[in-house]
This record gives sequence, C-alpha cells and structure tokens, in this order.
Amino acid sequence: MESFTVKHRSVSITVYPWTHPTGRQYWRFKRNDGKHVTRASLDDAKREAKEHAASVHRGTLDLETLSPEQLRVLRRIIDADPSLRIVDEFLLWHGRKAPKKPTGEALAEFMALKESNAGKSTQNVRTLRKHVKPFADQHSATPLIDLTVGNVEAYLSSNPKNRNRTRRNIRASLVTFFRWCQVREYLPPEKTVAEKTEVPVVGDSIPETYTPQQLQTLINAVRPEFLAWLAIAALAGVRTDEIRPIAGSRKSPLDWSDFQWDRDILIVRPETAKMKRRRVVPIVPALRAILWPIRKDSGPVHEAPPPTKSDGKGMVAETARLGALIGGWKSNALRHSFISYRCAQVGVGVTALEAGNSEAECKASYLDAKSAAEAEAWFSVVREQKGNTAAK
Repeated sequence: MESFTVKHRSVSITVYPWTHPTGRQYWRFKRNDGKHVTRASLDDAKREAKEHAASVHRGTLDLETLSPEQLRVLRRIIDADPSLRIVDEFLLWHGRKAPKKPTGEALAEFMALKESNAGKSTQNVRTLRKHVKPFADQHSATPLIDLTVGNVEAYLSSNPKNRNRTRRNIRASLVTFFRWCQVREYLPPEKTVAEKTEVPVVGDSIPETYTPQQLQTLINAVRPEFLAWLAIAALAGVRTDEIRPIAGSRKSPLDWSDFQWDRDILIVRPETAKMKRRRVVPIVPALRAILWPIRKDSGPVHEAPPPTKSDGKGMVAETARLGALIGGWKSNALRHSFISYRCAQVGVGVTALEAGNSEAECKASYLDAKSAAEAEAWFSVVREQKGNTAAK
C-alpha cells in the first residue's frame, strides 16, 4: 500500500500503512509532538492528519512572509515588553472598542447557519441548540465581549444532576459557538472565556451491557413490529436513530434494500449513518435466521413508533415493557453489547469499522471485556416459535 501526503497551507503530513504485530493493517501519521496516531481506516487517518496540520499551521508564524515594516514594529513591541503581555491587553481593548454584538443575536445567526448546513443529519444542530441556547438566553442582551469565565462556570455547574461527561460536552458546544464568533469578528482572536474554564475530568467507565440470556428473553418477548429493530441493534450494532431516525430528522432510515442477503452483508448508507460515512456490517447467522421470515424487498425496516415512546393510547414504550422482564432497560446497551461481544470475536479494529466508530472511541465508551464463549452465546440467540411470550 502506498503512502499519502495531507497538506494544509505550508504544513504537510504523511499518512502511511502500518502492520500491527498481529498482522492487521492500519494507517499512521506522526504528530508534531512526535507521537504516532494509528487508525483502522485510511479516511479516518487522513481526516485527523488534516485537522492536525491545520492546528499546527495556526500555531506557527512564518517570519519570512512579513514585510520589513511589520518586522520593525514587532521588534519595537518585543523591546518594550519582552513578555508580550501588551498584546493581550491590546486585543482586549480593541475588542471592547469594536461594535458590541449581543449574545442572543449572535446565537440566532450561529444556529441559522448551522441549520442551513446540517444536511440530512440534524443531530449536531440539536446538540448545539440544547447546550448553548439556555446559556445565550440567560445573557441574551449581554454583549459577547462582556461575558466572563464566571458566567460560563456558573452555567456549567447550574444543574447539579449533570455528570462530568455532560458538562464536558456542554463546554465543548460553548467553545464551538465562541470560536464561530471569533471568525465573525464579534470577539477578539484570543482564548475565549469558554476555553479558559477547566475541562471536567471524565473517568473511564464500564459500559452497560446485557447477558446472552437477557438477549434471549428480549428476542422471545419483543412485539413483532419491533423485532427487526431489536435484532439489528443487538446483532449488527446499528444505532436506533439509524434504524428509525427521530421525528424531524432528514436522515434516510435503514431500508430492507440495504440488506445484501446473497453476500451476507448490510450496507449502512452515508445518508443513514450518524457519522455520514458508509459502513459494511456482516449479517451473522443469528440475525439472518431472525430477519429472513419477515424480510421485504424494500421499504423502511422499522415502520412502528420509536421503541422508546408510548403510543399515547395506553400502550407503554417497548423499551419499558421489555425492561420490566430483565430488571430494567439500559440506554444504548444493545449497541454496547454488540461492540463488546464482537470485539471478543474479531478484535477492536474490525469492530470499530463495523460499528462506525474510531478504535479509541470503542475502547473508551463501549468496550466491556467479554470471553469468546460469551460472544458465541450472544451471537447464537434464536427466536423461539413455540411458547413465544411476545405481546399480541
């Protein structure tokens, strides 16, 4: 395999193939700090290399491109203030002299732009609105330049029920908003108040998963209209919002035509995938056995209401009904389980490609060590035909 060069302005990074001691093929590039980044797919490696090149470029200054007059001014500034604190003071002063943009008005522009560029996936827009709008509403009339670190810290700690991971995600959304404001020149080009807040520490946690016995109970008890969703989520790791996008989403739901039965593969199309990248998932024998009797040539795989919602006519959500049979429903545990059990069969690299995640994300958020025997039991569940407990 050949190497590839990724460039951003004057910064070039080489992405090259690398073979793990186990024999698996990966892609690598070397960061500016000397550390190597390894990814399972070439696209992921090139994308991250491009981001790193842009970051390196932003942190460099080519003095040869400056005019003699600019060099002379820089020399005067350094002679007068070797610490260059005067630069921060000037940026703050300059920012306060500029027209003051109200926070609420800036947010309205920000969200309008994000929504117009959302494409078929609106998840990122919903997340930004959820995390940033309450903060902007609190300070709607306050000029952006007058916001303080204290304002952001107070917002991050305003809900004591929020875990560190949630606070970190909220902080990241605020950073995105403030950096956009810098691009629009509503804020000076310095570290934003959101970036100056401390990043909440998120420790590693073991993801919640189901046992093969619990999955067997779920498969036998699920109502027929929810069978395809449950089986695909548990045995192919496809996200619920990929199988059945939430209301208002412009994403294309998983379709029966995405199943290539003759090749035993399921194609998750870019317009369906959360990360907007095509991925291929094997149709394991257990999944084929469950879906084959109910398969169609085309059409949405799941046409029933969302499994997490009640029908408003007295019927409880399917997840709540099933959860009562196994000691409670665990959010995202079907996908967590697929990744954990699949890793025991084929390793993290292959599983990451099938699940549509990076290896690092699989290890950090989804991986719970399972044995080969447990994995075999998970991918051997059957839909019992006699004595089926599914509700009619």
